[in-house]
Amino acid sequence: PYASTLCGACYEVCPVAIDIPEILVHLRERVVQGGPVTREGIRVRIRPAHGHTAERAAMRAARLVLDHPGALRAGERLLARARRLRPRRLPGPGRAWTDSRELPPVPAESFRDWWTREREPRT
Repeated sequence: PYASTLCGACYEVCPVAIDIPEILVHLRERVVQGGPVTREGIRVRIRPAHGHTAERAAMRAARLVLDHPGALRAGERLLARARRLRPRRLPGPGRAWTDSRELPPVPAESFRDWWTREREPRT
């Protein structure tokens, strides 16, 4: 059920008007919940899907930082000091991306500084 983009094109061309995207959403829900299923004619029980651990950890970290403006400001200050340490190539999976592209240049001014400057009343 995860091989589809759920764009609905399969439903549009289906000669008997089977709502395939709805079925795929249902099957995705079943995978997430787990439970008894029939696989190749044999009744089996699948464990609930755990999802993407790294993605969930990143979202929790983002929530923690974004819920605490002081932590966000401190992180921005720390990153501003590390600006000149810009790598030429990304590590890990990003390495393939930087083999054919260059990283964009780091802006001279942080977004927060730009925002503050732009919001100041003009005299």
